[in-house]
Amino acid sequence: MYQRVATPGDAPQIRRSLHAAWYMTSPEVPPKERISIGAWLAVVGAAVFVALSLMVVVPPFTIALLPLAIGSAEMSPFLVLLDLLWCLPVNRLLRAHSPLRWTFIVLLVASACIAVRPLTQFNRVAAAASAQIGNDAGPPQFSLLTALRGLPTNADVVERTTEYAAPDGTRLTMRLYTLRDRVVRPVIIVIYGGAWRGGNASQSENVSKALASRGFAVAAIDYRHAPRAQFPAQLDDVNLSIGMLRDSAAAWGLDLERMAVLGRSSGGHLAELSAYAPNRYPLKAVVAIYAPHDLVQGYVDLPSPDPIGVRNVLRGFIGGTPDDRLRAYRAASPSTFVMPGLPPTLLIFGGRDHIVKPEFNRGAAAALRAARVPVVSVEIPWAEHGFDMAPAGLGSQLAFGVIAEFLDHELKRKIFAPRK
Repeated sequence: MYQRVATPGDAPQIRRSLHAAWYMTSPEVPPKERISIGAWLAVVGAAVFVALSLMVVVPPFTIALLPLAIGSAEMSPFLVLLDLLWCLPVNRLLRAHSPLRWTFIVLLVASACIAVRPLTQFNRVAAAASAQIGNDAGPPQFSLLTALRGLPTNADVVERTTEYAAPDGTRLTMRLYTLRDRVVRPVIIVIYGGAWRGGNASQSENVSKALASRGFAVAAIDYRHAPRAQFPAQLDDVNLSIGMLRDSAAAWGLDLERMAVLGRSSGGHLAELSAYAPNRYPLKAVVAIYAPHDLVQGYVDLPSPDPIGVRNVLRGFIGGTPDDRLRAYRAASPSTFVMPGLPPTLLIFGGRDHIVKPEFNRGAAAALRAARVPVVSVEIPWAEHGFDMAPAGLGSQLAFGVIAEFLDHELKRKIFAPRK
């Protein structure tokens, strides 16, 4: 008997025969075990919430992850609720896949336990900060309503914008926030952050308006940016702004005897320098939030991970390395000018800061205390660099409450003189 040899034309029939044989020998997947679209959504949602909760404790390895790290920690009370509530759709939609269902339920509960840590630390940190200030009204309290609605502000806060020029002709902007009524008010000068190379005077406008709502005149000032303008251009611009406020005090209703400076990150560094350096204006108080203090130390002792590239930032600001420009690094470091007689200082910083290491601010507080400078040091253990950029998050509410207490205490905002 002859055996027929397959030809290329038989290929379709062979493929159909093989497919039929595979289906006949393969066990059919019961319909109830197939993963539905709803089940996939439950899995994806659970994975996202677990990943966000882990960002509360996992450091940001790149600058792109920094906003996620900040948001996850600052909005962690909502993450706790989402983790626990998401167990319901996981339990229902993955009922036919028991191992997968219980795996994600356990992961979500564990993630909620991680995400709740900042909330459990809030009251302890707030109470310790209030005790340092000597406040009898009680420490700041976290509010879910404030987290949703933002910091409380008064509708009567008005904004005045003034443009002026730096010595090289660069246009700068000052934003002044005050209540409408005509009284002389204590002044808070606000300096924005941005690694000395970015940002503008409208940064954290919600905080400026909230402070103005408490009866302060808040002047958010501007400065030239690196690397085009290198130190001391930024400090010169801060001093120029202070001079403008002094010259316009009568017209704007500013009490020059009660003036404080507040800054974040690079702005906090400039705030300290403006209050500590020789020939400084006599300020009544300083608030520095996660601010660099010793730039040489910052260049040598890098954070790990280093998402922003600290050395590159400092080289752009100073114009070289400490080996090349040690004198400039010293002149640009607030640590150089620590001595008795400096104004009371509030230091606020994150325990998980991966741009300005928390030990730098711990050292700054120790140096100020050694010089007998009144200092309040508040370390927020869960917070990353830039934590207060999350409006009304955990750290933002804590920091604002402590700042308001400190400035109330130091500027003695009891009686406002009538404005002529």
